[in-house]
Amino acid sequence: MTPKELVTAFVEAHNAHDVDKMMSYLSEDSVMIDVASPIPLNSKEDVRKLFNMIFASIDIHFEITGMISEGNKAFAALRTTGDATGIWAGRDITGARCDVFEGMFVETNGEQIKTTMFYSDTATLSKQLGGYPPALNMSAEIEDIM
Repeated sequence: MTPKELVTAFVEAHNAHDVDKMMSYLSEDSVMIDVASPIPLNSKEDVRKLFNMIFASIDIHFEITGMISEGNKAFAALRTTGDATGIWAGRDITGARCDVFEGMFVETNGEQIKTTMFYSDTATLSKQLGGYPPALNMSAEIEDIM
């Protein structure tokens, strides 16, 4: 698959809330950075845990509003929307709604995604979903989050 096809397939699996299918598109040594994540993402299993948490509490969907690709990399502009249905990061957010724009940058190793970086409006997302604190330390003194 091309990088664009991999991103599209990952997003389709995400929108179907099919975590196993999503994981099949990630290499075993994949790295995911998501500044909005409420948990650290240190492994593929952490990524699985994150998406299981999300889908258990938010009926969330990505809409690809644009995508560019060069070589083994792709960047997708996403509109992320969803209705909360339960507990998120220790807070009952039932009835809340998220609607934010995000970016998804991926680097592939041929047939799978090796690196994924989500760029989110974390301040708005946190407000919309009950004021949870993201887990990633994005302080200015952190030189390389990878």
